[in-house]
Amino acid sequence: MDANTGAALSLVEELHELSRESDGDSQSLQAMLSHIVRGFGAQSGSLAVVDRLEPSQMRIVAGIDLPEGVIGQTVALGTGVLGKVAQSGEPMLINGELRRADSDGSTPRAQGRPRSAICWPLAIKNRRIGALSMNRLGEDNPFTADDVVRGRSLVTLVALVVDNANLHSEQMERIERLSQLNEEMRTMNERLQTTQQALLQSEKMASIGQLAAGVAHEINNPVGYVYSNISTLQGYVQELLRVVRHLSGKDSGPAPQCDVDFLEEDIPQLVSETREGLDRVKKIVQDLKDFSRIDKSDDWEDANLVKGLESTLNIVQNEIKYKASVVKELVPLPDVPCLPTQLNQVFMNLLVNAAQAIPAKGTITLRSGFDASQVWVEVADDGCGMPPEVQARIFEPFYTTKPVGKGTGLGLSVSYSIVRKHNGKIVLKSAAGQGTSFRVVLPRVREGQLREEALHG
Repeated sequence: MDANTGAALSLVEELHELSRESDGDSQSLQAMLSHIVRGFGAQSGSLAVVDRLEPSQMRIVAGIDLPEGVIGQTVALGTGVLGKVAQSGEPMLINGELRRADSDGSTPRAQGRPRSAICWPLAIKNRRIGALSMNRLGEDNPFTADDVVRGRSLVTLVALVVDNANLHSEQMERIERLSQLNEEMRTMNERLQTTQQALLQSEKMASIGQLAAGVAHEINNPVGYVYSNISTLQGYVQELLRVVRHLSGKDSGPAPQCDVDFLEEDIPQLVSETREGLDRVKKIVQDLKDFSRIDKSDDWEDANLVKGLESTLNIVQNEIKYKASVVKELVPLPDVPCLPTQLNQVFMNLLVNAAQAIPAKGTITLRSGFDASQVWVEVADDGCGMPPEVQARIFEPFYTTKPVGKGTGLGLSVSYSIVRKHNGKIVLKSAAGQGTSFRVVLPRVREGQLREEALHG
């Protein structure tokens, strides 16, 4: 091994160690350039790297003995020595005094007057990375073609370091962008949840407003006969009080006539009917209160779906009783974790839709069932049914087949969202002219409970 070969290998090894410690920052690149320049006995040098954001430009990132302000300048590909070498991919050997600048003013000049220079392209698999140049000022020791060959392996190491630094920068930018996107998605999800909750409450209030007249009618009927019974009872009480006053000697007139047998039979009936009417009003008011309350809408609790279905049926009774008879094929269900008030809204939408799907007079059938993993409640009607093209869009927001002013198109969309929130599903079966059934299927155990049980065996 001759001295030049040994020196070259030593220079490669030293540069390799520098490359392992380098993270591609300006100080590391400056150190590598300085090492190469000294290793070749040169007095000055420069390193330009292709700009990732503007691939047609290179930026001078390191320099030895360059005029002030040169580092940081840009060099267009194809201009100046650096730009031409980077574009062509071929090294350039120049001997003889160099001009201050190339014709386009893009080649930096060392503080003295260079007499010999080499410029190598930095590339990886024909992909441009940049260019590296070095200069000798003396006339007695110009660079040779062997120097050009000897420097190829060195600039390859520099190209790898620069490329790795670029890849690292790109990766960090992607990570930062992903973090920004994740934050934007989190914010959007929060807004979506807020909007969805507002939409849910809005639909609930709209539904209650739509049913208000019917609920008022349902309350008015028992209140009417309670009022009538109270008036009758008032007459009976007055009649009995006249008898009591006569018997106590407070009334000395003729004995009043009183059909005690009739009063004994009719008063208990009036009291019973009055109590029944008041219980009916109380139940409607309580069901309406449970259905519409806001404070419990986000509270998960174990509840019985059949009880919720029957409670909701009581609220919408006036919407149904003139259109359909209700057949109950309900079996008792185990309690399941759910949001009861939201599921009651689902039941209300399904019951009202079933009644509206019946053109004249028909039947609504309520069914329920369960197995080891899930429970289900079904609302079926024998109404007009739906063709396939309507079924395909029935859960879309604002889609409705009802006349203008008869529906918002949100009922089934909101119902679908509520059931999905419960990790459940709505199974639709329908055919034109053959009726429709909606089956709400819910898991018996919440997803979070399943994960916790799996973790604890």
